Amino acid sequence: MSTVFSADHKDALQEFMNISMGRAANKLATLLDLHVTISVPNVRLATDEDLARLKELETDYYYTRQSFFGGMDGELITLMSRKGCQQVVEDLNRAKGHSFDTIDVEESILDISNILSGASLRGLCEQIDVKTKIQPPVLFEPSRQTLPVSDWKLSLIMEISFLVEKDSFAAKTIICFADRELDRMLARLNELL
Repeated sequence: MSTVFSADHKDALQEFMNISMGRAANKLATLLDLHVTISVPNVRLATDEDLARLKELETDYYYTRQSFFGGMDGELITLMSRKGCQQVVEDLNRAKGHSFDTIDVEESILDISNILSGASLRGLCEQIDVKTKIQPPVLFEPSRQTLPVSDWKLSLIMEISFLVEKDSFAAKTIICFADRELDRMLARLNELL
């Protein structure tokens, strides 16, 4: 990476992500008719410890991944707590008018992932005026499949946590940019700054 990841870059990305994730959280809150809290985005260069920690959470979380490409390339990884997930799935399906005997839990997890992660990345791309295509999310298990970020030598991690307190449900979205994309992203930020 030839461009330095500066404090200004970090501040700008945190602000853009805060707006994007706020919109995504508001969409989920409206669908569920529940309060959804988000954390301040944590933006940093990934370390080997970050990637190892992701692999250790499988017993407590469902994982989804979404590839994105075009104006930027990378992966969205969403972790959704197993605790409270069933209740959020039921709340989401109730809001959609589905009966409980037709609930597809995996499909609902993918819907929630797309609302939180996909909408957040789309919001970021709109704010920085970058056209990116986002693939639909898929479920995966780190113990059976390699985490998509593990092959990247340098990644930017933008981590945001969501919490639905009523259901004790938490979700975490991590946006990882391939190292060859960081210079492009940072150059775009420099234009906006």
